Amino acid sequence: MKTRIITAIVAIGILIPILVFSHTLVLPIAAAICALIAVFEIAGCVDVRRKWALSVPTYLFSAAILFLVTVHFLHYIEIPNFIPILFAVSYVYMFLIFVITMFSKGDVKFSQAAELVALTIYVLIGFLSIVLLRRDVDMGQYLYLLIFLGAWMTDTGAYFVGVFFGKHKLIPEVSPKKTIEGAFGGVLGCILGYVIFGVVIDIFFDVTVNYIALILLAVGISVISQCGDLVASYVKRERGIKDYGFIFPGHGGIMDRFDSIIAVAPTIYGVVLLLPSSIQIFS
Repeated sequence: MKTRIITAIVAIGILIPILVFSHTLVLPIAAAICALIAVFEIAGCVDVRRKWALSVPTYLFSAAILFLVTVHFLHYIEIPNFIPILFAVSYVYMFLIFVITMFSKGDVKFSQAAELVALTIYVLIGFLSIVLLRRDVDMGQYLYLLIFLGAWMTDTGAYFVGVFFGKHKLIPEVSPKKTIEGAFGGVLGCILGYVIFGVVIDIFFDVTVNYIALILLAVGISVISQCGDLVASYVKRERGIKDYGFIFPGHGGIMDRFDSIIAVAPTIYGVVLLLPSSIQIFS
């Protein structure tokens, strides 16, 4: 417990400056580092880390995508056809991995290659959505904070309600400790966190908040957050491992700590892009 608390305090101490200077390259660089570590953890999880023909292209692909987005983050450097380039690079990577797997003569199972590709792209989309939401969306300086707030408040609400009121198991085959009551507590925690955040920026930053849209978003984000957590747990259970990594003593790896955030970030980014101008969350 002591190790977990110390690690949490150190992690928060690192995260706060990143959020404060999110308008600079600090945010995309931090996201890139986390994403690369997460991809490294995934390669170990699916047991291809030492299969260099698969792992090296995966690391290079991840670094290339992260570099493109980091450059794109700089407002004074625009990349023509940015989205088509991302699609093209992603397709080349997937096709290359599948071809290498085919020529491996059974050394690598296709299920391993497919899992590596799917989880790598899943992680990259998650971390890149944080950066793109902060850069490309109006009111992004407030909206991107909903990613972290939603995941953390959901976890907090689910934990405390589950501890004090949890009786009915949610999905014991995947996560034995999670309860249905805790899941509802997570939704309430997310709603509470979003409403408080809305009040704060409304009062101190003169931002108009659509509280109905914010509460509806909180409900959906809490569900997505908990599903993201369960998906990561399912992969670990299927692979027979306790943690993805060890970068956070007592907490595991990047994938263990950011599993909910990876799921939440693309959701909020997509919702914000699809919302009509008449139903904006912040304005």
